[in-house]
Amino acid sequence: MAARLRQSPEDGLRLKRHGRLREFLEDVGQAVAMAQSGLSGQDLGMSSQGVERKKIVVVSTAGEFSQALVRHALSVAGRLGTEVVALSIGAPVPAGDAHAQAARELFEMRSLRSAANFSLQAGEAQVPFRHVVRFGKPAEVVESECGRLRRVEFVLASKEQRGRDGLHVSMPLFEVVG
Repeated sequence: MAARLRQSPEDGLRLKRHGRLREFLEDVGQAVAMAQSGLSGQDLGMSSQGVERKKIVVVSTAGEFSQALVRHALSVAGRLGTEVVALSIGAPVPAGDAHAQAARELFEMRSLRSAANFSLQAGEAQVPFRHVVRFGKPAEVVESECGRLRRVEFVLASKEQRGRDGLHVSMPLFEVVG
């Protein structure tokens, strides 16, 4: 307590503001404790209009999201009261290559079909959902999307994918087997 108080001759005693890291850790700790108890933020009336939801980013570089990954993401998001952002990452495509362009279009079609199924399951679980398709190196794409999305809690990916694609990011990354 003494460390939080600052002596100022003009103002008397003032409380110092907590750092952003401490606020983040407190939010995560509260969310984990609620999830362990089987509660969500919605159960306690914590989500209000105008407040941006926290997000879980689910990554797939294969074009399809595995059922194990979908089930795990929706289960965790439902308990934590977060939004799910499905991120499909395709290989970078060189400009002007017709064969590579056809492969890109095929990847987009496969990922949209898989995301439609994911969206249907998210709707049944009453979890907010959106899908994003990007092309590039997986780690770079995840980093840039997490920065763009803001309030990303963590990233989910399949275990096989991380080994195959070398997915190493600065965000907390959890692997799902299956």
